[in-house]
This record gives sequence, structure tokens and C-alpha cells, in this order.
Amino acid sequence: EYGDIGHANLVMLILTQVAISDDLPHHIIGFESSSQKKHDGKEGITMTKLVRPQKISDQILSILEERIAAGIYEEGGKIPPERTLAEEFGVSRPSVRVALNILIARQVLEARQGDGYYVSVKPQQDFLQSWQELLGKHSNWEIDVFDFSCHIEGCMASLAAERRTDADLKRIDFWRQKFESACESGNLEHQSEADVSFHQTIADAAHNILFSHLSGGLLKMLYRQTRSSIIYSNQTEDPRPKLIAQHRAIYEAILERRPADAAEAAKIHLNYVANSILQNRAYQSRNEHADTLAQKDLKRVQDWK
Repeated sequence: EYGDIGHANLVMLILTQVAISDDLPHHIIGFESSSQKKHDGKEGITMTKLVRPQKISDQILSILEERIAAGIYEEGGKIPPERTLAEEFGVSRPSVRVALNILIARQVLEARQGDGYYVSVKPQQDFLQSWQELLGKHSNWEIDVFDFSCHIEGCMASLAAERRTDADLKRIDFWRQKFESACESGNLEHQSEADVSFHQTIADAAHNILFSHLSGGLLKMLYRQTRSSIIYSNQTEDPRPKLIAQHRAIYEAILERRPADAAEAAKIHLNYVANSILQNRAYQSRNEHADTLAQKDLKRVQDWK
């Protein structure tokens, strides 16, 4: 088909055709032309070294994975459509589609007919559901949950004090103030959401992707399973003034770049929350027992005249 064009020129022609395909960059890295031939010492044998570039779809895949891991494309959120991604990367839509299909096969993305692509929450949900079921069956693990949360959040607060940026500080302070406002208004739902978000922004300020995901997944679930009860339960003493003061102490230590103080403030906060919940639960148990005894007292005297 190619006639008598010579071996080296034939290789050049084939590589040129490969290079203009949709799924490879439009250049070949490391190809040596006929003027750069190398010989292995044997007459008539030419050694040509080729370095294959990374496929475009693999490069797109890597970028999308990084954006999902970093939370740029949030769990449950919609990512940009094929056309937009193709325009951004300057590639064809089929190349983008290859990367998207790989993420779908891995259950990282899900395709919704006529609506586009969304970051899947199913793997995270399955993982958290398993933990919720275990904690429900083993209530004695609660102490371990508090201990785990205390040490992890202390570490994250310390790193946040070292690594935080001005933008991180604004986010942390934003949710700190939202929590205080929700406490003043008495909105329990907003208090809980602002509290979770305050701690999440501290995890993000640690600038470690594993801490961000740990906080947004497992720690968030543990919070709702245990620590959130401090807001919703009726306690003998209102915990909100202390929670507000403790949040401020954590924020100020991060603001002033005092890692050890930030870690200690976070641990004090978590220990207070844990102790308050356990003490309140013990009080509620005693109160229920007293109510039961009171009902028995009434039955004993119901026939008295």
C-alpha cells in the first residue's frame, strides 16, 4: 500500500497517522528522525526509540479524579457537561466520554438520562450505612467514638493553625458566627448544620485531602449519631454559651497560628461535648426511673379515701 518508501519513512508515516487520532496528543515525544538514527553495532540495523505520551482520555481522567477528590465537584453534585469539558481541555468529546465512562464503571460518577453526569454518593452511603448499623448494635462503642473524634479533630485543628490561609479563616469565622446567630434565634436545625460546617472548614484548612473526606464522611456521620444530641436534648444546663466560647477559642488559636493551643482547645471542646451528653443521658435515665416509681406510688394510693 505504501510502495517502496523505505522502513524509516514508513514508521514516520504511521506515527503521524497515530498522532492525529482523537485519543492521543498531537505530537510524539521522543521520536528520532532518520537523521537521528542510532545503530546497535550491527550493520544495517537501526534502533529507533519511541516514548509513548499519555493518552488524552487518561489525562482528562486524572484531572476529573483530582477535582472530585478535592471537592471541586461535590458528592451528589452535577459536573460540567461533555461539551463544556471538551472546550475547556481543547479536545474532542469522545475523549472526554472515555474518561467519564471509566468513572461511571468505578461508581465514582453516575449518568442520568437526559440530565448529565453526577458525582455518586452510593459508595460513601454504603460505607456510612455499615458504620451506622454497627454503632446501633454496639452502643458501648460510643466512648471509642468520642475518643476517636477528640484526637482526630485536635490534630486537624493543629494543622489548620499551621496551614490556614486568609480564605480559610473567613470560612471558619463565617460558620462560627452562623452558629452563634442560630443559637440566639433558637433554630436547632441551623445550629446543628452550622456546627458541622464549622468543624468541616477546620478540616479543610488542614489542607490534607484525607482529613477533608474523613470529616465530610465518617466524622459527620458520627456527629449526627452522637454529638448532635447536645443541641437537641433538654439539659439541666444550657450548653450553648460554653459551645460558643469553645468555638471562639479554637478559632482564635487558628487565627494566631498557635497549633498546640488549637489542638488543646479542640480537645477541650470535644471532651465537654462528650461529658455533657453522657451526663445528660444518665440524668434522663434517673429521671425516667423516678417517673416509673412515681406512677407506682399513684397506683398504690388510688383507692385511698
